[in-house]
Amino acid sequence: MGYESYELGIKGEDAAEIYLKQHGFEIIERNFHSQQGEIDIIARDKDFLVFVEIKNYSFRSYGPPAGAVRKSKRQSIIYTARYYLYKNRVKNTNCRFDVLTIYKNSSGARAIEHYRNAFAIN
Repeated sequence: MGYESYELGIKGEDAAEIYLKQHGFEIIERNFHSQQGEIDIIARDKDFLVFVEIKNYSFRSYGPPAGAVRKSKRQSIIYTARYYLYKNRVKNTNCRFDVLTIYKNSSGARAIEHYRNAFAIN
């Protein structure tokens, strides 16, 4: 990943954190890593522990941005979420996986789409 891409990702995570806080989420952790991957943001939304994947685009490409979270990425996020729960001894907690996409709309303004329960453990 190039520096520009890295910088775009950091700006997206910052914008996502602000958005989530404005919508009542409590941010617990950013960029949680395991051997299998990373979770961008872990937050609490009322009774749910939420694992959030952020997709930040400099422009809107073909198809929904949430479609960029392919099966292998979902599996990586699920594995990392399980590791987080184990490492932090979290039990008896409702969890969900959200995807938050950030892109510039046709007028050039930043647009954010929040997909709650974007995918589940099968």
